[in-house]
Amino acid sequence: MLASLKFIERFITLPKVTQKYNINGKSIDIQTYDLPKITPNLTKQGFEIDSIIKKGEGLETVVIGKIEKTESHPNASKLQICQVNIGDKEYKQIVCGAKNAREGLYVAVALPSTILPNNIEIKCSKIREVESNGMLCSREELGLPVIKELDGDGIWEISEDQQGGKPQDYLNEYLGFPIFEVLEISDTLLEISVTPNRPDMLFHAGVAREIAAAFENLNIPYTRNTSDKYSIKNSIKPETVKNDAIKNIELKCGHISFSAENSIHTPAFFMLVDSVQVKPSPAWLRNLLENLGQNSINNIVDISNYLLLAFGQPSHAFDLEKLHSKNPNEKKIYLRQAIENEKFTGLDGKERTLDPSDQVISDIETTQGLLGVLGGEFSKVTKDTKKIVIEFANPHSVAVRRSSRRHARQTEASFMFEKGIDAAERFFAAAEYFALMENLQNIKPIYCGTVHSHDKNKKSEIKTEFPINKINFLSTAQEKILGANIIPFEKQLKILSSLGFELSNVTEKSALINVPTWRSLDIDGQADLVEEFIRIEGIDLVPATPMVTLTNVNYDDNQFKHFEKLSSRCTSLGYSEVISLHFMRSDEHKKLKLETINSLGEPVALLNPIIGDEPFLHTTLIPDLLRKIAKNLSYGNNSGQLFHICRTFQNRDIEGNRIFEQNNLEEFITTELKNTNIPHSEYHFKEGFAYTKEKTQLGRPVETPRLAGVVFGNRIEKNWQNTSAIKWTLHDIIAHVSSLLSCMECEPSVIRITDDKNKESEDLKFHPFAAALHPGRRVGIYLKSQNNEFVSVGWCGELHPQTMRNYEIDVPCLAFEINVSLLIKQLNAPKTFIKRTALTQKFPTVSRDFAFLINEDITAKEIQDKVRSSLENLLSNETPAIFQDLNIFDIYRGKGVPEDKKSIAFNIQLIPTERTFTEKDIQKISNTVIQVLSSEFKAELRG
Repeated sequence: MLASLKFIERFITLPKVTQKYNINGKSIDIQTYDLPKITPNLTKQGFEIDSIIKKGEGLETVVIGKIEKTESHPNASKLQICQVNIGDKEYKQIVCGAKNAREGLYVAVALPSTILPNNIEIKCSKIREVESNGMLCSREELGLPVIKELDGDGIWEISEDQQGGKPQDYLNEYLGFPIFEVLEISDTLLEISVTPNRPDMLFHAGVAREIAAAFENLNIPYTRNTSDKYSIKNSIKPETVKNDAIKNIELKCGHISFSAENSIHTPAFFMLVDSVQVKPSPAWLRNLLENLGQNSINNIVDISNYLLLAFGQPSHAFDLEKLHSKNPNEKKIYLRQAIENEKFTGLDGKERTLDPSDQVISDIETTQGLLGVLGGEFSKVTKDTKKIVIEFANPHSVAVRRSSRRHARQTEASFMFEKGIDAAERFFAAAEYFALMENLQNIKPIYCGTVHSHDKNKKSEIKTEFPINKINFLSTAQEKILGANIIPFEKQLKILSSLGFELSNVTEKSALINVPTWRSLDIDGQADLVEEFIRIEGIDLVPATPMVTLTNVNYDDNQFKHFEKLSSRCTSLGYSEVISLHFMRSDEHKKLKLETINSLGEPVALLNPIIGDEPFLHTTLIPDLLRKIAKNLSYGNNSGQLFHICRTFQNRDIEGNRIFEQNNLEEFITTELKNTNIPHSEYHFKEGFAYTKEKTQLGRPVETPRLAGVVFGNRIEKNWQNTSAIKWTLHDIIAHVSSLLSCMECEPSVIRITDDKNKESEDLKFHPFAAALHPGRRVGIYLKSQNNEFVSVGWCGELHPQTMRNYEIDVPCLAFEINVSLLIKQLNAPKTFIKRTALTQKFPTVSRDFAFLINEDITAKEIQDKVRSSLENLLSNETPAIFQDLNIFDIYRGKGVPEDKKSIAFNIQLIPTERTFTEKDIQKISNTVIQVLSSEFKAELRG
């Protein structure tokens, strides 16, 4: 909310301080607002001041001047030499090139040493050998909006209107005085952060009310302006408008009869005015609007803007005679839903194609307005307008917000409707509109009356009753809610009264509080009233009392405890958690070297992305982590560990049905690729996840929680103990993943993965993410199902060099990603058997060493799996024991070993569970190991 203190002064007086300026040898007093008495109070009351803008600050040396004489420049035909009176004994000689510079004109004079808003410093100089001692300025050069008809085409022509209606001779008293002060353009603007529950702070009357409450509480003197409402002195009162609106279904304005048909059930009424005089707004209104960033159009349009900024009451005026009809003497407006592909040209000159969910105001032929958002170009008010119809509708906030976002056009009115207007003040706004017209016109406008809108059955569509919320406020509420008696009950009531709450049935122990209509969306009970007076008095007075009640933390969802367990384990492994939005960019699949945008599941496209270049909900967490690595590197942090655990999304339900048929993917992929089915992996839609509070995921996008982590740079930096840094390896990150899965009671298997479907085998699995990883340093993480089938739950590996270049990463980087839903399913699956390890060991450990000559392509994992599986039956029945470990302690290649072979030595350790092993038992075990490796891998026993 941008609030003007000059605007607020139309409601209450504000404290000021006087500053002295020495301008051209004159000591001039300029009054400015005493901000230390204003801004801290707003912040204390819950409205932080984001910035303060002072209009006219630094331009005190731009003064009022009068051109007394002009003559042609001897050396330049387009220049004039002006003798300018700024209140000194001698005139200032200023060379000017503006065509409209002439004798008798009051002008803005920038004295030497002035720095203009465009950073041009004014100095004494010679222009074509003629001395010039300043500059005659246009409004544009002073950072002010320009209306050529009023301000002149060239330098600023200070007209009678810009002096508040005073005669031009009035300016003779102020020659040489700062022009921003004399013409009352200077202002102080506060950019206020307003919370969503306080729409009453989005207009100046509401801000003035808050400031006044603070002043009363702190005994800062101020007075309320009784003339802030023009309708008080007018014959057309809010009650008159309301009674007319209830009574009239059709009305004549001059020779034209008017009615409004309403098929969208939005409360609305229309006021008709004849003898309208459209002209420029007076200086006071123009200055107020322009200081707040509004362009002054004409008095009729500016009245609408004034009521919006002053009281938060949107309205829109249509030229009654421009509305289409079959009979020019009968006009009708329709409030209806838009027709599909209907065209609408707004006041901004842009043509828009409407959606059937848009709500519009139209005549019999043309759309005249996007309801609650924007008026139409065709029926806008111009200087030729004589009759107007002013619309006061209360459209639904959701409908306005959707139309506003759909058409990328948020106006002051639409923003106010979205947050919530005070509908009870609509009749006051109409009366105020007419009273302002009377004040701003030379001829008296004619109030034709007000009509309500009606449906096809002639039933009125207008809201006239506004129930008042009444709260029985007890003196004990303060202690009960705040835990302490801070201020007396009498003072509590005084503060509430200063905020606009009406009090009745007041006793020492209670009072009946009537909630004002502008706070009806916010105030509901005694706790809200306590909040009101304590924020005025100061929340720092509330004592800090520790909670002594024992509490149990209950998860919103039982599954979240697993997420916290994984997060804690990641943290213990040295990772730092990151938090991000759920979005990804449209080119992520290209950067990751994946085949299509659907490789990891079809993403959900957003209709109105919060971030323009991130139009999809993410299907993987890796791209966001990689961008964070690049950011760390740019800040000089060259190594680290990051992880993220959150939901990912797909445009399929758990059965594979597309949720959003129009998914806005066409600009990114071809039709052939759009329906590509991804291979069954942990990214498949069937591996989606239903939280415990969700009945089903049928008919809704699959939401799958994933855990992803990245390590980059060095694991151990070079220091006095290490001659060189130790980099991260694939084995490090496999160990991390194994640790994470073990905390979920899962025992993973690691299998190499490939990005080529044709190379898939028992020992090499295809994986959709493999293309993003280094060909020789990538593995899949698998769990054994109850059917002894391997289920893919994730992957880990080193990033492909091209992937790292795509994300501007120039240090080694490894990553992993795990489907957490599969871990939870595995955790909750029924167990067929559980092996338990004895807490105490009764029998001595058996250890045996083996050395084999084996083919070069056989891996340690393959040897371990074969040995373990071959001994499983033997250790369960004939020689009961626990297989504790298989440890490879030597690998030899070289002299005496063929080139395609390697010598590998390993040790196995077994713990007997029922008896001490005999030599015969140990020989059985050794023979089994030798037999399986000889038959499976053609290994030769050495030694």
